[in-house]
Parts: sequence; C-alpha cells; structure tokens
Amino acid sequence: MGTIDTVDLSSADAPTRLDTALRKDGFVQLVGHGLSDEIADGLWSGMDDFFALSTNVKARYVVDDAAANRGYRQRGSEALSYSLGEASPPDLFESFNSGHDDRAGTDRLIQQTPWPTEAPEFVAVAQRYLLEMAALSARLDAIFGEIIAIPDLAQRSMAGPDTMACIRYERRSDEVAPVPGQKRMGAHSDYTTFTILRADPVPGLEILTSGAAPGERWKSVIPDPGTLLLNVGDLLAIWTDDAWPSTVHRVPLRGDGTDPALRRSVAYFHYPDLDVSVEPLRAFRHAETRYSPVTVAEHLAARLIGPKQHEPSAGTSTVGDRQL
Repeated sequence: MGTIDTVDLSSADAPTRLDTALRKDGFVQLVGHGLSDEIADGLWSGMDDFFALSTNVKARYVVDDAAANRGYRQRGSEALSYSLGEASPPDLFESFNSGHDDRAGTDRLIQQTPWPTEAPEFVAVAQRYLLEMAALSARLDAIFGEIIAIPDLAQRSMAGPDTMACIRYERRSDEVAPVPGQKRMGAHSDYTTFTILRADPVPGLEILTSGAAPGERWKSVIPDPGTLLLNVGDLLAIWTDDAWPSTVHRVPLRGDGTDPALRRSVAYFHYPDLDVSVEPLRAFRHAETRYSPVTVAEHLAARLIGPKQHEPSAGTSTVGDRQL
C-alpha cells in the first residue's frame, strides 16, 4: 500500500509500532484485529440490501435532529468540509448511522437507532458488528491508555456516543457532472478518540500528509483485503498536543468516469464518555498549546452539527497549520 504502516495487533511490539505509525501519519492499517470475515462480509451484504430499498422507504429512517447522528443520511445532506470551516457543495454519499441503543438516554448526542424493519438481515449483522467494534475499541483503548498514560481510558469509554456509519458511494448512469469543489466526502478530521474503518479495496480515500510539496499533500490509501484502517481523531490529537495528528481525509469525486462504480465503507467512531474532559497531557504539552480543556459532549456538539446544516462548525479545530 505504501502510504501508511501496517501493525499486527496480536504482536508483542504492537504498542511501539502503533506509536511510531500514528506519530507519522495519524493513520495505520491493522491486521490481527480479530474481526471475522463472516461478520465483515455479512455487513457488506446487509448494507447492499438496505441501500437497494427505494428512496421513499429509506426516507422513513431520516432523523431530523442534527445532533442525533442516527438513521439514514441521503446524498447531499451533509458537506463535511464545513467542519473545518470550509464552505463546499453537498457531499455525494449516502449512509445509515447506528449506535449502541443501551447507551441512549436523555442526551441528544446519544439517541436510539431507527432500525429499518424492511432490511432485517442488515439490522442483525449491523448489531453484531457494533458489538465487535466495541470490543476492539476497548482493546485499543487499553493499548493507547498505556502509551499516553491514561490507564483507565477503556473504563472511561464504555458509555460514549459511539456511532457506526455504513456508507455507500455509487457512480450512477444518470449522475450529472459534479460542480466545482464537490466531493464524494469533503475534507474533514474525525471528532473521535479514534475511528476504525473497513472499506472496499478500491481507490477513494485520501489523507492529507505534512511536509509534502504543494500538489503532493493528498495521498491515496487503498486498504489491503481483510485489514482495518485506524485513524486518530481530534480527542487523541488534543491529549497528545498533536504528537498524534488527527489526519484530515476526504473521498474525492473526479466525475470523468474513472471513479470506482461502487465503494462501500463502515466507519466506527469511538469516543470517551460524554462528561470526560480532554486537554493536552503533561508529557505531551507544548509551552504554548492551542488547546483548552473541553468535554467530549462540548467538542462533539460543536463539530457535528455544522456540516449537516451546511454551516461552519464551531469548537476546537485540530488542523493547525496544515494546508488543505
């Protein structure tokens, strides 16, 4: 693959190799992750079933509350570059977002999932996948907590607003040419501790690298079959004062017939509990840090809503002096 490192989570040197990889790119490819092909491929099949439903049926599962981050998101409903304060045309992806319903309560940021009754196989395998990702996230929290000296990170991340986005990009025969600046998914960083991504092994995902010459900053990442990708989110970037960068990424749209006809991905967005306060840790803190203390709830609410309303997000940006 060439652009990012691969780490075997089952190896004894996984913590050291993860630290090195995340300092370099904020992105890493994972093997030894424990996710079975049965569950992973089952979710692909279930997603195909759901997205094949009619537009009218899928529209029944739209959740209007922008803070909910649950339910069906139709093409053009978000413009993720707004999360970086960059105006852009609507993004051309559709998704179904779900979460752990046993965590839902009175906070708008953790709501029940409106599971589609018309796609029962999708519901069943998505719920299994959610449990697998929660277990893998706890495993990663234990590793990361050891590296950055937050020994109870896993214990403080058991009731957070974790969200799974099942995403579909499709090149349609009737698709009109994109308007200038339009993307499948606009440039953004994730608002998370970290994100675990499974994607079809086709071109699409690009990450913003530092130190490259203008015109060479965006690097393609095509995952190897059977692997997962992990990227640092804003919260780990704040804790490490950017030692682990929250890498900006996007899915471009060329519109010239060279885009893959189909690209599917499943992104599991993992967070600490809503009341956890995040600020640079003493071991990483620079003399003049750009980050002030912020709770998970404050950060997520400030970053999440803007792209859905096609307005610039408020809150803490982790982009710093990196140029898009």
